[in-house]
Amino acid sequence: MHTYRDAKRMAKVLETSLREKNVDISHGESLNIIAKQFGLDDWNTLSARIKRAEAADVRRLQAIQSWDFVGEHPTEFDYGVDENALGSSRRAALIRYMQAIPTRYSHTARVFGTLMQTASAVPYHGKRLEICADLATEHVSHGATIWARVDKSAGHSLVFDNLKHHPNGWLFGDSSWTKRRIILDVPPEGVSLHFGFFLKGKGSVWATNFALNVVDNPVPLTTQPIEDVREKTWIGPQNLDFAKVIDLIS
Repeated sequence: MHTYRDAKRMAKVLETSLREKNVDISHGESLNIIAKQFGLDDWNTLSARIKRAEAADVRRLQAIQSWDFVGEHPTEFDYGVDENALGSSRRAALIRYMQAIPTRYSHTARVFGTLMQTASAVPYHGKRLEICADLATEHVSHGATIWARVDKSAGHSLVFDNLKHHPNGWLFGDSSWTKRRIILDVPPEGVSLHFGFFLKGKGSVWATNFALNVVDNPVPLTTQPIEDVREKTWIGPQNLDFAKVIDLIS
């Protein structure tokens, strides 16, 4: 089965077949015809998609040290280091989702991917911490920004903020480089500190210049501690006979 990456070869086959029928078209015309077969306006649009896919292949061969990508279906994302973010010659981390075909997501609103890092919360006990980064976006449908969390143990979060209700919070559509910052207090019982940036829905988000700084208490918080009103639940052993499976392609 052919994919859009086979476009040039498909265009050559089309040219040859038409010449055998005494129909002459230019290579550019044949490329435009092939692009339309993939639902795109012209070859320039398809060429840009091919270049993005090739860059994504390179990124998949490299892991960003100390950072992990988390998403329900990570193979549908393009993520990693972009050496020329938004054509600015700026080195940044990228998360991109352009809706793979076929896709395992039932709806675009369910798409979520994050690049995150985990560190010890102990050095920041009792301190007010600023976590900030510069972000840029392109065609983001459901939001993108930074986030941070302090955990006491797995599943027991003490502080969490993703700037959802903050006036300088989520970014949508296209945005040039914009600073986002979270200010939180690290509780004395905090064990782990988690932070990163995320993309929800379709589009692209770039992040660079992440920084963590201890700040004075007069600097206002962007979040409040989580009230622990939930009943304690523990994850127990499950599916020991491997009987329950999840269909990855519906």
